Amino acid sequence: MKWLKTLIVGLLLGGMARAQMHESLKSEFHKQEELGAVIIGKDESSTLPALMANPAVRVISLQLFAEEMDVTQAPALMAWVQAGHSLWFYDARLAPLFGFAPVLMKKNQFTNKTEEGKFGGRKMDGVATCVVSHGGHVTGTGVGQVSAFLIPLPEEQYGAVNVTADTVPLLRFTYNSPAVAALRRDGRGVVVFKPLLWTEPLSGDRFQSNLLEYSAGFQVPGPAGQGKLGNPPGPQAEFIKGTPAQPVAASTPIPGVSVPVDPSREPVVASPMNPDNADEVDVIGEGVMVGLLVNEKLRFETGTSTMQLSRAEVESIELSKGGQLDIVHWRDGRLSKGFLMDKSVEFEVNGDTKKVEKKLLRRIRWGKALRP
Repeated sequence: MKWLKTLIVGLLLGGMARAQMHESLKSEFHKQEELGAVIIGKDESSTLPALMANPAVRVISLQLFAEEMDVTQAPALMAWVQAGHSLWFYDARLAPLFGFAPVLMKKNQFTNKTEEGKFGGRKMDGVATCVVSHGGHVTGTGVGQVSAFLIPLPEEQYGAVNVTADTVPLLRFTYNSPAVAALRRDGRGVVVFKPLLWTEPLSGDRFQSNLLEYSAGFQVPGPAGQGKLGNPPGPQAEFIKGTPAQPVAASTPIPGVSVPVDPSREPVVASPMNPDNADEVDVIGEGVMVGLLVNEKLRFETGTSTMQLSRAEVESIELSKGGQLDIVHWRDGRLSKGFLMDKSVEFEVNGDTKKVEKKLLRRIRWGKALRP
């Protein structure tokens, strides 16, 4: 197949990354020199301290296998991320360093075809596969299916990550499979797990350009290039205390690298351990927000009846994607399946009221204690 001979290596910057997009949409993205993206290949990890100290660098892409990574640099990288930068990595075995839960798959677990590609400037035999945009994150705007190249890991395995804790899925085989591409916000920055991509077929050019634009601190062009979407990372972004799937090493900068993280600022996102009277909303791309759900009642349709949901009777609501039914967990142990009809909810955090659209919600949980 012709497209399998056009593997795009690395970050797919500039015109080649956007060759398949309409010229008017292409013009909505920033130029390569404005994105501040750098690839780190084999034997180049010694350059990381200088890159993290360079204010022009916004995105670092670790095209390294786990055995090539100096794990002692992980705390410094996380501090750099928390200061408002973006880190990409490709080997799922590195996932625990950055708060993800890895999944190692055999070829018989997903549809694929053996192909030769390049990773970190090296040719190797991996697999080509087709994945779908899932999760509702802004980087999926205008994206349907994407052709991906998965790098080979020891024992003929290929990597993905579990969709758990604050991991936000970007690309999956099916709506409930592990994620082949995912991200999590931490501090003012973001960590991204992803594969290499082909851009000519399907929506690869749009997805890669969206992800790079977002990671570099810019909003993503809306559908057909109309408007701008999302709350990207950056030095001035809201500080988010994430809920990693696995504990992340203490974020300690290395000597000579200034990372102005502000730990004294109270974060919007808290750990899963919250007071019983606190409410929670799990928001795609933001994580778990802790505060007060302002809406006194929410409207829910089951197909046979209309219900008014309130904190006195309901413990939580799970919002499904891909046409699946939403699930209400009642305080008496019952379950109801149907659709939440409210287009958005209002949530108060630290005295500020935020409007959250339903399409960005994964879960609503009311605190146990009733409020006056």
